[in-house]
Amino acid sequence: MKTAFHPRRVYIAASYMAPVGRYNGKEREACTFLELAEKAAAVFASSPVRPRDIEAVVVGSQNPGAFSGVDNTAAKVAGVLGISGAKSVLIDTASSSGASAFENAYMEIASGRSDHVLAMGIQKMSDVSTLDATKIVAGVIDRDEAEFGLSMPACGALVARSLMQRLNLSEEEWTAFSAMLTERAHRFAARNPDAHLNFQIPVDEYYRQIVNGKNYMYWWPLRYHDFCPMSDGVAAVILTARPQEVMVTGVGSATDIPTIADRRYFQSFPATVRAAAAAYGMAGIKDITTFAGKLHVNMHDPFNGFGPINMVDLGILPRARLLDGLFDESLTGERGRFPTNLTGGLKGRGHPLGATGMIQVVENHRLILERGFQAGLSHSIGGPINNNVVILLERVSHFRHRPCQPYKPWGLPSLGTLKPKQVTIDALLSGTETVEGSYVTSTTRFDYKTSQPLNTLMLVSCRMNGGRYTFLFGIGGEHYQSIASLVPGDRLSLERKDGLILVNQMPVKRFYQRTLDGLMEFAESGWRIFQGKKVMQDRKKAEGEPTLYSGGAA
Repeated sequence: MKTAFHPRRVYIAASYMAPVGRYNGKEREACTFLELAEKAAAVFASSPVRPRDIEAVVVGSQNPGAFSGVDNTAAKVAGVLGISGAKSVLIDTASSSGASAFENAYMEIASGRSDHVLAMGIQKMSDVSTLDATKIVAGVIDRDEAEFGLSMPACGALVARSLMQRLNLSEEEWTAFSAMLTERAHRFAARNPDAHLNFQIPVDEYYRQIVNGKNYMYWWPLRYHDFCPMSDGVAAVILTARPQEVMVTGVGSATDIPTIADRRYFQSFPATVRAAAAAYGMAGIKDITTFAGKLHVNMHDPFNGFGPINMVDLGILPRARLLDGLFDESLTGERGRFPTNLTGGLKGRGHPLGATGMIQVVENHRLILERGFQAGLSHSIGGPINNNVVILLERVSHFRHRPCQPYKPWGLPSLGTLKPKQVTIDALLSGTETVEGSYVTSTTRFDYKTSQPLNTLMLVSCRMNGGRYTFLFGIGGEHYQSIASLVPGDRLSLERKDGLILVNQMPVKRFYQRTLDGLMEFAESGWRIFQGKKVMQDRKKAEGEPTLYSGGAA
């Protein structure tokens, strides 16, 4: 089907990124959030578009208020860059915020609303502790599932477990597969001076650190070196209606349902397939493999296992090459048909959440200008794999010499379905009889010091109200051995006894109820501090002493 959308052409005037790392005064120089944003002013040094020409500023950042205490973010960024007066907006689609900001900026120009727009992605994760960062990021998870212990690393582990089952890999085979993925990411990151982890981890070193405990099991089957680092970063792109050497030819985004338990499968990401289809449709590309030898692929790989899935979902690799495609140098290597993540990917370059999607665009822009690529495809995942963005850049000369008939995509993958509101765990176990369920999958978190299992997330499928639904449960680590022996389809019993939910006589736990209560305590504590300061100010005012404006609504 032909599309009725006829956008203006949008070009890249200039791009910039700061080296990725932790701007905490230890790894890199100390910077506040706004000082990090100020670095992006360097984008104008090589730009034909001047600061006074910018009509809109679009900033992508994940929850900057929680991470860095910065609200009204976009206006403040415009201020430190000296372009106040322009329209400004903050985009937050979790870890795809940078890519979504780029999409929003693209639409500003494509629609004719603006001629020159600054798009930025920025994140300062080092402003909080690792524990607090994990809690903030967990805000993208469905609250009920989060209470049972689901987190983003756990989501990554569930995907890895599903991939193991799909490929019929043993734990030993998965470890070898993961070691090779880590080696690949770090091999390219070691050549990238802007990468956070710019050092190599050969396969033998990956195994050596398993033995000495540094590469410990975290969420089974994922180990320490299977996760991306927590990074800071900023990147900026100036988009313009004036013709330049590189243009934006395709932008697509799509969502999936917010709950993990209601997904039909984990070995493919429907939001990626849909976003890619939208981008290819806009660009008039029926088969992205026709770009072989011309395209750099920059895809979102925060956890080992995501990369191979992404390559199939993007249409780059056939499903038959899912296992070995990223290790075939003739296919995805530096001189292969589809060079992929040559800057190290999220695993090696780093993953500063809301900045990552913009960093990918900047890297592709550089590779087109400096390394002779004709096009660059970037792919960003937001939240629990449910807010994904795909962006295609091309040299103008390449675009003009290929057939291009934009179309609306069809035959898109179906999504899971949220449970009806009346289908709940409480309703499932409202009777006195034991309910039968079947085991779907699970993952277990381990203590990095003792290697003891801490808690397990288990998905259980049950019949209810004429349908079959999957529920997520948290189980204590002491039952790890009982769960580890289960295989998909095994029968389980569910019941409520003495106020406890039991799965095969194992009590279900809500691990993060305490965390949610703790947030309330934190808020109440902050309010008491604020009230105390207000009392002191009122007292000083009554005594005739000058006071400072304490903020509040005007």
